[in-house]
Amino acid sequence: MTASLSGLVSGIDVQSLITNLSAAYQAPITILQNQQQSYQTTLSAWGTLQSSLSSLQSAMGSLQNLGNTNNRSVTLSNDNAASATASANAPQGSYSLSNMVLAQSQSIYSSNFTSATNNSVGTGTLQIQVGSGAVQNVAINASNDSLDGIASAINQANTGVNAAVVYDGTGYRLTLTGKGTGVNSAFSVSTSGATGSLSSLSYSNGNGASGSMTLSQQAQNAGVSINGLPVTSTTNTISGAIPGVTLNLLQASGSATLQVSSSNSGFVTGVQSFVSAFNKTMGTINQLTAYNAQAGSGGPLLGDASVQGLRTQLLDMISGQGIGISSGSSYNSLGSVGLGLTSSGTISLNTGTLTTALTADFNTVAGLFGQAGSTSNANVQYLNATSATQAGTYAINVSQAATQASTSGSAVIPSGGILQSESLTFGSGASSVVVSLSSGSTLNDIVSTINDTLQQSGMTGITASANNGYLELQSNAYGSAQSFTVKSNVAAGSGGTGIGTSLLTATGTDVAGTINGQSTSGSGQTMTVTGPGNASGLQVSITGNSTGNLGAVTLSQGLYQQMTTLLSSALNTQSGFVSAAQNGITSSINGLGAQITTLQQSASNQTALLTQQFAAMQSQLSSLQSTSQYLNAFYSSNSSSSSSSSSSSSS
Repeated sequence: MTASLSGLVSGIDVQSLITNLSAAYQAPITILQNQQQSYQTTLSAWGTLQSSLSSLQSAMGSLQNLGNTNNRSVTLSNDNAASATASANAPQGSYSLSNMVLAQSQSIYSSNFTSATNNSVGTGTLQIQVGSGAVQNVAINASNDSLDGIASAINQANTGVNAAVVYDGTGYRLTLTGKGTGVNSAFSVSTSGATGSLSSLSYSNGNGASGSMTLSQQAQNAGVSINGLPVTSTTNTISGAIPGVTLNLLQASGSATLQVSSSNSGFVTGVQSFVSAFNKTMGTINQLTAYNAQAGSGGPLLGDASVQGLRTQLLDMISGQGIGISSGSSYNSLGSVGLGLTSSGTISLNTGTLTTALTADFNTVAGLFGQAGSTSNANVQYLNATSATQAGTYAINVSQAATQASTSGSAVIPSGGILQSESLTFGSGASSVVVSLSSGSTLNDIVSTINDTLQQSGMTGITASANNGYLELQSNAYGSAQSFTVKSNVAAGSGGTGIGTSLLTATGTDVAGTINGQSTSGSGQTMTVTGPGNASGLQVSITGNSTGNLGAVTLSQGLYQQMTTLLSSALNTQSGFVSAAQNGITSSINGLGAQITTLQQSASNQTALLTQQFAAMQSQLSSLQSTSQYLNAFYSSNSSSSSSSSSSSSS
């Protein structure tokens, strides 16, 4: 009898069987991975949209300050004669410039000395007076009595004069040059207690110049005739003669024609930058939400209500009426100034229409693009507003006008001048300046001396003036931050300035009032709305002394504020719909990832188990096969023995 078990294993491909079973386990994983990839594509699309919106938000900066763009340009027929700049809204016109004279500083020089460093010039005190200012004393002693030493001492004393030593080929000379230009910067030099040749370092700038030093250049004002009218200045820069124009003279005896014209190139360039950025963003939105009918597929954000809503709002801002702009204005929408929408949802810009509108009504057009304000009272000027300020028209009521710090002498100054010399001591902050007045100084002399001395000493915030025979002193700026003191060494009513020996303190006041009924804070002439309400953050300047109702200020909310608010809301990392969508998709991707990991682990475990089970089966089958082989061999052997025995018996 023969038995075979080989057929139990001969028809089984174990590895193929395991591979097929593993593929069955992988099928749901593949479905989840495909879903995850689809989410990744959508998440990438949201990232593209976020980047595009952020770029548009940054580009909006080109609109923010368009209202402050200089809308004037200046041309000169002779650029060698002068240069000029014009501020925004300067009156347009043509001006003839002629008879130009350049400002000069005074310069004098000494006689020859054989050495700049070795020879002693002499000792004593040099006394230098610039204009009608205070006399500055420079001590010369054995340590600095050479020409170089004297020049260094003068420069260190900050006298308003620059000193230098020059070798002219035959000897060394001390040169003195005024730091400033103009006739008020002319200076005189005298000596006191001089020894040796120090007394030769003198020059008087009064009537009939005298002294041992020689005048090489006289102090001189700049001058120019503007449309035939002579104008002078202590420097070569002339401001205010032509409203809004700063003129810089370059050539003596020069002439030119100056033209102030409308120039809106900067404004137009800013709008063009915005249009380019807007169109790029709309192109991105269109691409992400497009539907391809031929392919039967759409962009990854097709059908998203938030994206479609944003697109609609952006387009409405371009086509709608400007917020805060009067409906009766000729320029009350972006369409009226050259911006139009195309069929693809992008902007077209007609620069000619925009330029014409800017020339006709610059402030209104500026209000369409950026925050802009206008006022109904000449004493009120719009300054600024914040993103919280709402568009609208707001009434202005002033309860207190801003004032300068001011004080004056208590008596009329004698027409023949003060009866004795007098010193006035001014204090401002930590600074103190003494002004010396000579006996016989008239009111005009006193005003000039005070202003020159304070200017040269750096106390530039106080100005003296004549007021019906009285000396008046006041700060240049307004507000409670402006304060100064003054005291004289001569009693009031003694034929002097009338300031007196008691310390006088002058302090200004800040403007106070309401805007739109809301409380404000004042700083000098600037009034800022601090109370809650639509006008919060609005800032205006109030000039003059008037109080009560001062008309109204109108604020327009331009495209910059509207679109910036919309984009900021969309891109807000806490509440914006872009972040919300990204967070939701990321959460879904992570959830799918967790499921995929779980299924992959399960599939791996099942595959391992099957491999183990098939291995055990193979081992068992191998054992059975060995037994089969043994039995086959055994039965084969017995069968042979039986056959031999039968054969022997037969024999």
